[in-house]
Amino acid sequence: MDGPMLPNEKSLLNIRRSPLALLRGMLDLTIALLLLWGMFKAQERVPFWDSWWLVEQYRALATRFLWEGAGIPASWIAAVFGLLALLVGAGALRQVIREASRRYSVTSLRILSRRGLIGRATDELYLLSVDGVSLHQSPMGRLLGHADLIISGRGNNQLKFTFVRSPDEVREKIDRIVLARRSKQSQE
Repeated sequence: MDGPMLPNEKSLLNIRRSPLALLRGMLDLTIALLLLWGMFKAQERVPFWDSWWLVEQYRALATRFLWEGAGIPASWIAAVFGLLALLVGAGALRQVIREASRRYSVTSLRILSRRGLIGRATDELYLLSVDGVSLHQSPMGRLLGHADLIISGRGNNQLKFTFVRSPDEVREKIDRIVLARRSKQSQE
């Protein structure tokens, strides 16, 4: 566990996440790279769309109703591709960083969910206030070996752990740790 611990607290379980949590961000990053490629191809002497049927029809209409060579300059289209690549790429990097910086752990006193690279946010539940652990797994998650765990506490408190690897094992370990803490507390 990375972060401050309470007195007499020990880290018992670091929960591993599936690399598939990064899939959405990586897909968006791929789209951004394709848009960037389109921007560079639009700046070539003959743009890549020059031989498309629809572009030929547009040129014929523009020439007929406006003037010869009327149309949108390739540099404008390249600028639009570049702007879209920048926007999609920034969102993709934000998504990848957000997912890569999530950490889930169980200590001898608390269950923690930490996220953030520059700014930090920590959600925690004390083991004595845990009411149950729910597992939500889609058919695709079952095939790929990941699920979401929802740890419910007293009141409306919940922690949601997404893309947890080996979710059945993790759920069982959390249940055992919670039960052990409760029995230790009742003996004191």
